[in-house]
Amino acid sequence: MTPSMIESFSLDTTEAITLTELAEFCGMSPAELDELMAYNALLPLPDSAPDVTFSAHWVMPLRTVAKLRMDFDLDLFTVAMLLDKLRQIELLQRQVQSLQALVPGSLRPT
Repeated sequence: MTPSMIESFSLDTTEAITLTELAEFCGMSPAELDELMAYNALLPLPDSAPDVTFSAHWVMPLRTVAKLRMDFDLDLFTVAMLLDKLRQIELLQRQVQSLQALVPGSLRPT
């Protein structure tokens, strides 16, 4: 999968990608991704040893924080915190959507 393919469609989150592919797709080095794993901000798939693999759902959040890092000259610890907050926002958005689906005639944002 090429970086231009990432731009053109949403990834199947069930797809597994390697550390090297993830680094290439998000514009960060493998060493930086290792540091994010050390902060527990980036979690590999369980039982992915010896080769560390990740869910493809990490690509877009990592691209977002990599861009913010460059724009605002952030250190990796701050990037780890941003990544965690992006995950929390995504989870809350999914919860709101599922609750809205349960309420008939609920107000939906336009």
